[in-house]
Amino acid sequence: MRIYKINNSKFKSIYISYNFTMEVKDRSIFSNNAVLGALMAKTSQKYKTQKDIEKYLNSLYGASYDVNVEKYGDLYNLEFKIEYINKAFLPNNEELVDDILSFLKEMIYNPADWSQDSIEREKSFILERINERKDEKLKYGVQRAEELLCKDEPFGAFLYGEKDTVENVNKEILKKAYSELIKSCVTVLISGNLDGYEDIDEKFKKVFETCEFSTNKITDLVYNTKKQKVNKIEEVSEYQDTTQSVLSLGLRINNASIEDFYALNLYNAILGTTPSSKLFQNVREKESLAYTVRSRYYRFKDIIVIFAGINKENYNKAVEVINEQIDAIKNGDISEDEFKSAKDSLMADLLEWKDSKVAMAKMKFANIIAFKDENITVEDMREKMSKVTVEDIIRVAKLVSVEKIFVLGGVDNA
Repeated sequence: MRIYKINNSKFKSIYISYNFTMEVKDRSIFSNNAVLGALMAKTSQKYKTQKDIEKYLNSLYGASYDVNVEKYGDLYNLEFKIEYINKAFLPNNEELVDDILSFLKEMIYNPADWSQDSIEREKSFILERINERKDEKLKYGVQRAEELLCKDEPFGAFLYGEKDTVENVNKEILKKAYSELIKSCVTVLISGNLDGYEDIDEKFKKVFETCEFSTNKITDLVYNTKKQKVNKIEEVSEYQDTTQSVLSLGLRINNASIEDFYALNLYNAILGTTPSSKLFQNVREKESLAYTVRSRYYRFKDIIVIFAGINKENYNKAVEVINEQIDAIKNGDISEDEFKSAKDSLMADLLEWKDSKVAMAKMKFANIIAFKDENITVEDMREKMSKVTVEDIIRVAKLVSVEKIFVLGGVDNA
């Protein structure tokens, strides 16, 4: 177990993130752990029901607890998180840390003896999430582009798994999943107002000293099983009887280095994350081909997804204009205003991270995985971002190529 502290006295509360991170050897991990996590969010041996948990947390001045499933590239992460008020803002400086840590230990290391009814209830909850995937069409279009780009990789799996696998989850499968979970790599992040809590990491170790931990280091886990460049573009369509369609392009970034992270963020901002971006200005504003259009960069997978909401008859023209913007950046067509606006936006985003204790914890966790460095600060990242040049952006732009095109809705008439 490795503990990292992020102190900022501007906050009134403390956020603890207890992470189990593992490589994905079998895609059933997504289905099994989705059900497992849902159960562990609501019961333990001591707290038999969700109402018991809520009652106890309310006695701790409204502390909050939840379990979250995540992907960091090809790594799977199950996060147990709890947030509570700093003693400085409580009557008589009442100390909650021992109660909070004991509660967290109970929820993680003393799972309930789940009844079949409780298992089926949580399975229904997960199956509902799977069945509702297509209801948010833009989000679904992005997910399909991710899946097509990373078809044979863990990242290509849906976060909540597959319907058939979830339906087959039973008590024995959950016991095995739990056994594998607690053998995985543990990383703890404590973020917020830690004034007066200088020894919180020592308290943490004392409360959890009877627990067994894996000796694996998160920095040794492989978060990106990179694919080679594909020269042929694959087009995939999925019909829906709607006037509006979703267009998604999956782009591969080939042979990027870890330090290209900063230039690639700026490239992506110029391409399609701000109102002054090329996609917004040309696809949406100038050509009126989309009611929304954006791009998303995935630092852990070296991919970019462009997604747009379009009318079905504009499909071919929209693909053409999007490709023109990709080529424009490769050819150095980046105005001073585009460059400045993108950089200003990213620099402001980095500053905003400091306004959230959760964001600060997530940033540190991500940097430990990707950069293998626990000491990188927001200021460090802003400094490196400030040094990115137009030439750097053109260089990384040439590493980017379109591999997949996915269109959802009204395809037959596009």
